[in-house]
Amino acid sequence: MSNTETQALEEKLIDLEIRLTHQEDHIQSLDKVIYEQDQLITALTKKVKQLDSKLLTMGEENILSAAEDKPPPHY
Repeated sequence: MSNTETQALEEKLIDLEIRLTHQEDHIQSLDKVIYEQDQLITALTKKVKQLDSKLLTMGEENILSAAEDKPPPHY
């Protein structure tokens, strides 16, 4: 193997190592985003369950009937 071929192989190896490093960094940043989204989804799911529970406990006593539900005066 000539010196030129060896140098070309070394350059290719260095290029591959650089690409691998960039991909690892990108994967880590995507993992962070996924974790943050999971935390947000968990919090939102908890909030929806709380609101659903609150609506169920309110019952229908606070809901107007069709006869009582009149359109606003500007209609």
